[in-house]
Amino acid sequence: MNHQQLLAVAMLWSSALPSFAEPAPTIHAEIRLLAFSSDFVMDEVFAQDPAATSTAASVKTSVRSGLNHEFTTLQLTGPKIVFTKKADRESMTREGELVGEVSMPDGVKSAILLLIPPAKESKALCRIMAINDSKRAFPAGSYFATNMSPLKVRMILQEKNFDFNPSQTMLIEHPPMNADHQIGMETFAFKDNAWLQMAASIWSDPGKRRTVLIFYPDVATGYVQLRAFDDVMPRTEVEAATVR
Repeated sequence: MNHQQLLAVAMLWSSALPSFAEPAPTIHAEIRLLAFSSDFVMDEVFAQDPAATSTAASVKTSVRSGLNHEFTTLQLTGPKIVFTKKADRESMTREGELVGEVSMPDGVKSAILLLIPPAKESKALCRIMAINDSKRAFPAGSYFATNMSPLKVRMILQEKNFDFNPSQTMLIEHPPMNADHQIGMETFAFKDNAWLQMAASIWSDPGKRRTVLIFYPDVATGYVQLRAFDDVMPRTEVEAATVR
């Protein structure tokens, strides 16, 4: 067998061997991290791709107390994201350095990641809830509400009832309002076989603003509280030009 024949055989064998190249990213994700409480606000956390190779770099981001339109972009090889306090991959398994983990839902490319209190037996600092942040799933002027309390909750907007079982989420589009573009709001919790009123307020027309609403148990009082996070809309070119 001459040199050219040997080279051809070697190339044939190499094409038959499995490839051990680093897997290419398959998921493009844009994320915003939102802290349910001030305990979870962090200037610096690191997004890790556990499905990537051991040499894959982390991506630095932050956990904020409110929403804005600054996204962190990730290129992932799988849907799962692990957040850690340190940049190196070993921090995913080191005690005390795991912030939390979440899997991007199928088809979701943009998400608000809400950091909430963890289960008692968890080694992570928090649990993470993924909220689809696309304009189709969470349109302008709507409320995304979730009930984190152990009680059934009722929210009344202009005499229209919206009932939530524990852990239930709901998108409220086109919230009802009066002729003055105001929304009468009341909240109740079902306890001891009765609806107990928790709060009452007047809300303004959300316009194009989107809002995340969280019902949660207040440990100190035993009441169900409501916390709201407004989605800050970016300025238009006209608005930006008129700022002094």
